[in-house]
Amino acid sequence: MYIYYNDKTDYLEVLEKKLKNYAVPLKNGLFRIFTEKGNKPIGYGIENASKREKDLDIFDPFVKLSTMIKMSRLKHHYTQQQIAAKLNMGLLPYQRLESGKNNPTLKTLLKVKKVLPDLDLSKVA
Repeated sequence: MYIYYNDKTDYLEVLEKKLKNYAVPLKNGLFRIFTEKGNKPIGYGIENASKREKDLDIFDPFVKLSTMIKMSRLKHHYTQQQIAAKLNMGLLPYQRLESGKNNPTLKTLLKVKKVLPDLDLSKVA
């Protein structure tokens, strides 16, 4: 899973694979992303993502959680290493959490919530 978020433009992309691609508009500010060669859907793009949390419902809860954590971290201008240190966890486990490759415990989520207080865990599922 590849999650790209630009906090300056508030643009989000969530891709299954990092390949050359093109986007097709679905509705205002929401795009379906396809592979350049095979026309296979590989993800979504969302403009004004921080104001469109409801559009994140297109993702499964783990991807949605990872996306929300990454967006919050970047809004606070933290690096992954800084957040991992604040959470008292290694960089690799944090990166796995943020990429959706980890199933976090409730204890971990509560720690993340303390470090990123704007993260609304009630919107995950």
